[in-house]
Amino acid sequence: MAEGLLTHLLPAALKPMVTVRSAGTQGLHGNMAEPFAVQAVSAYGVDIADHRARILDAGMVKAADLVLAMEQYQLDQINRLRFFRCKYATLLGLFAPDRPDPEIEDPYRAPLEAYVTCAQEIADCMPGLIAYIQDQVASRTA
Repeated sequence: MAEGLLTHLLPAALKPMVTVRSAGTQGLHGNMAEPFAVQAVSAYGVDIADHRARILDAGMVKAADLVLAMEQYQLDQINRLRFFRCKYATLLGLFAPDRPDPEIEDPYRAPLEAYVTCAQEIADCMPGLIAYIQDQVASRTA
């Protein structure tokens, strides 16, 4: 959901400079997006029906400028891969400054309402995340 929302909301001027990829710390590689996830982000004009799950690996971490996790246990797993030169890893929820808790709960196997809540929480992070990306791109091109 986060990959779809960020890709959809990223300003057109940034799209040629930013690659957005999603990968999980758990799950089955190649699985389709959960139907409730597809439905939840469709409310934002996002279509993730063709998304396939990927498992995070050291190569992805090494290539990334920013790695985002939804929950602390995921961040802990990512941090174990940081010796592969991940430049920056953090919780996505930190980009929504009004959130009381930076963790965004994984709705896997929950009812649709949990996916809708999760999609909203992710969407709330997008303005702050996009501003951060804009600042990073501007500092690299300056």
